[in-house]
Amino acid sequence: MKSEPPSSCPIAITLSDEQAMGVDKDRLVATALRTAQSEGAAGEISITLVGAERMAELNAEHMGKNGPTDVLAFPIDGPGDPGLGDNGPPRLIGDLVLCPEVALTQATAGVEAELDLLVAHGVLHLLGYDHDTESGAEKMRLKEFDLTGQSGARA
Repeated sequence: MKSEPPSSCPIAITLSDEQAMGVDKDRLVATALRTAQSEGAAGEISITLVGAERMAELNAEHMGKNGPTDVLAFPIDGPGDPGLGDNGPPRLIGDLVLCPEVALTQATAGVEAELDLLVAHGVLHLLGYDHDTESGAEKMRLKEFDLTGQSGARA
C-alpha cells in the first residue's frame, strides 16, 4: 500500500504487512502522514508490520534487547537533509517496524489507538525527537498527545 502525497504535502508513506493480525492500514498511513505533516517534513517513510518473532529478532539485532518490542524506528536521512530536489530522489526520512501483537498486549484504549500512538511515536523519532532526557520525553509526550490524544514517551 502506498500513499502518494498531494502537491502541498510532499510525503509518501509505504506500508508492508508481513504479519497475520488484522489492522486498519489506512488509519496507520493517515496517522503517519498527519505526524509528518505536523512537523513540516518532506520525503518518504516506510512502515512494516511484523509478527512478534520477527520483531524479537530485529530488537536483538539492532537494540541488543531480548524479546519483541512494539516499534523500532530507523532514521535514514537526517531531519535537516532536504534531499536532492526535483531532479533527484526524495529525502528518505526512514523506516518504522511495528508489531501489532505487542501493541495488543499493552493497549489500554484499544489496539487501533495503541497503533496510532506507536506510529506517531516512531515518526517523531524519525524526525529527530528522542526521550533520553526528561525534557525530551516531555516534548515528545506533548506532541504525541496533540496528535493522538495519548502519549507514551518516557525518559
